[in-house]
Amino acid sequence: MLATIPDSATARAAADLAREAAPPFLLNHSYRTYLFGAALVTKDVDQEAAFVAAMIHDLGLTERHRGSVDFGQVGTALAARFLERRGWERDRIRLAEKAILRHTRLLPEGNPTTRLVQLGARVDVAGRGAKKIDSDVLTGILRAYPRLDFPHQMRTAFLDEARRQPNGSFARLERIVKLSTRFTANPIDRTA
Repeated sequence: MLATIPDSATARAAADLAREAAPPFLLNHSYRTYLFGAALVTKDVDQEAAFVAAMIHDLGLTERHRGSVDFGQVGTALAARFLERRGWERDRIRLAEKAILRHTRLLPEGNPTTRLVQLGARVDVAGRGAKKIDSDVLTGILRAYPRLDFPHQMRTAFLDEARRQPNGSFARLERIVKLSTRFTANPIDRTA
């Protein structure tokens, strides 16, 4: 069964923020990130914070929000401002910030909310962990939020960010694991 997307005013506003800035391939990636992660991490998660983080985590790659620093830092600052305006407590804001900032780390995070975003993005980008998701759930997520041209569009955005930020997280992932070669080899593309 698919996880339920949080329906709070903050969650809806985060989805609107993403919808206004992200092209369709990236918007669907944000939803899939949350849903794949929710299929993998089910205990002790702040679902609302995880959803907000998933919706904002890649907005630093968009024309509207791209900055002069790593996209993760841009997303973290964007999330902090967004959540401060909604009156969130500092600890919950830090939780969402941490989920955004650490979603590109290779080792699984200990905090369940952070790990949800990290593992969800990992499934959607490279297929890692997809076999741990029930096949009906995986298919349901892909039907609800199709991949569109995600592999090619995200690879382009990834390489552009790695070039613009040579000390950033995408450049690091390219040096360590040659991530750009994995976008078009994701096994979930054979599922849909």
